[in-house]
Amino acid sequence: MRRKNRNLIVLLFLLGFSTVIFILSNRAAIFEAVRLAVSEGHSFRYVLDDFLGKLPDILMKYSTSLIWAYGIFIAGVILLEERNPDRTIRWLLVLILLPGIGFLLYIFLGPDIRIRKNFRQLKKRKNPRPLEVGPILSRIKEMQGVENSGVKTTMLLFKNSRALPTQGNQVAMLLNGSETYIEIKKALWKARLYIYLEFYAVHNDKIGNDIKDILIAKAKEGLTVKFIYDSVGSWKLGKKYVKELKDGGVHTHSFLPISFPMLRRDLNYRNHRKIVIVDGVTGFMGGLNIGDHYISGEPGLGFWRDTHLKIEGPAVGCLEDIFNTDCLFCDKEHVPFERTSEYVRSGNSTMQIVASGPDSNWQSIHQGYFSLITNAKKFVLVTTPYLVPGESLLTALTVASLSGLDVRILIPRKGDNRVAHWATLSNVEELLKAGVKVYSYHRGFIHSKILVADDFIVSVGTANLDARSLEINFEVQAFIYDRAVAKDFIKA
Repeated sequence: MRRKNRNLIVLLFLLGFSTVIFILSNRAAIFEAVRLAVSEGHSFRYVLDDFLGKLPDILMKYSTSLIWAYGIFIAGVILLEERNPDRTIRWLLVLILLPGIGFLLYIFLGPDIRIRKNFRQLKKRKNPRPLEVGPILSRIKEMQGVENSGVKTTMLLFKNSRALPTQGNQVAMLLNGSETYIEIKKALWKARLYIYLEFYAVHNDKIGNDIKDILIAKAKEGLTVKFIYDSVGSWKLGKKYVKELKDGGVHTHSFLPISFPMLRRDLNYRNHRKIVIVDGVTGFMGGLNIGDHYISGEPGLGFWRDTHLKIEGPAVGCLEDIFNTDCLFCDKEHVPFERTSEYVRSGNSTMQIVASGPDSNWQSIHQGYFSLITNAKKFVLVTTPYLVPGESLLTALTVASLSGLDVRILIPRKGDNRVAHWATLSNVEELLKAGVKVYSYHRGFIHSKILVADDFIVSVGTANLDARSLEINFEVQAFIYDRAVAKDFIKA
């Protein structure tokens, strides 16, 4: 929400609140005081000071009414947060224990229904490819090579996010920065029609400048090149970097740009996606942003371990649909590239590309994780930099382990965020009691977001197992139904 709109709402509330106080107070006495002040020649300031001096007594006299009004406000919070019991409890504690400060915090940092509504309306209005639901549901039930548990998850993800299941994809696992950036750069240089990029964090370093130079070179060749970066994740990118891209012909957009982030609620709605599309033929997605530390490591953390995907086949079109929706949010003039042919089948993998965020009616990736865990028959393997998934997924993991499944979780030994790492460790004890095997990564910092269910389904993407990824941010996750791919990830 724009700052002026937010301030207007706060002002209207305060005006209304002041009016209630005025009405509740002794109107006759106040009017008499005003009449006397005017007749005796007192200034308005004198009258105001006199009223403010009496205000504590007025508030004390009508404290019951004020408590009722505050109770109604708290009830409104419960209604606004009805989709998230954990967050409801947190806000209620803040509002009850810190009435004045809690109210101000909620006004500035609480949910912005208007922003969420705008996102959803945009998604409905700009859906790149309208889908005929009936035939797709029939196709899911009849899919070859997808086991029963996979069919359940496939159906869920289509219904909760319209994630189209595609067959005939080639999926390659890319480990770490050196391998990933080589493949991305090779694909960018081979581009002949268009390039789309979308990243949460872009750094003005060697890798960042290598990518920038390629984009500018391809734009000068006449290709359509579009680049989206998140304004918070790329906070230190710098105006010069962006200006060079724009001057070089690259259509560059900051996603939900903000100033004074501590006073902005849209700080919560960050685009955490990492997407590269080349000619609609090759796509990349996963955990890596753009920065040298994915190759050289980071002081205090060491080697940065991460996982990315290279995709060829029809699923690239689904990835492109997500980019187009995000680009339309940044640029209403964006026109998606018109394809003249179908996406070519390149392999044997069946997969879905799932998007979630404030524009989603359901927490689609969260539900996808829940489905994989609860439908698993043998084992569940999880890799995540942050393990703060909320009560439902913690329960799913503990129940799976107590039911006899082999549940293993890999987390960093040392976190890149102290508070988040403490929160991660706070959940470990309960999981260990349930028999979950929790391992710590000692070779540096592990940033991968992977879930493997049995030896058949793999989920890879940008969504951490924490509330911010699963409930607030814009994320993208691949769900792959392929034994060969699952085997590769289990080995890795």
